[in-house]
Amino acid sequence: MSRAVFLIATIFCAAPAFAQTAYFAAIPDLPIATGLAESENQQTSFATSDDAGLVMATAHGAPMPDQVRAFYTESLSALGWAYEPAQGSEDLTFLRGRERLVLNIAPHDGGTQLRVRLIVRPASMNAD
Repeated sequence: MSRAVFLIATIFCAAPAFAQTAYFAAIPDLPIATGLAESENQQTSFATSDDAGLVMATAHGAPMPDQVRAFYTESLSALGWAYEPAQGSEDLTFLRGRERLVLNIAPHDGGTQLRVRLIVRPASMNAD
């Protein structure tokens, strides 16, 4: 009986956290940092073939750039992304398989503007 109560309490407490997480419409497995909102009509998607392409999206909001950077550096590894330090760039870059995620985080109107680029490379002819 106590396990059932614990399970129900766990689900009840976790539900608000899941309900508050928003994701980009064009990139459904990429969360939007807490406090940001996806910019409407700022999505672009290009497919160069069946397995390659580029997706771009934007979000903005009140959190400061450092808070947004911390959100992504702390949360993306749980989604399979590996941080890749980029030389000479302020952008955050992450890799996952054939995907490269580039986050440009800049101050904007007292908060932050986030520009996202998801680049998917074509599969190798040698079957990787």
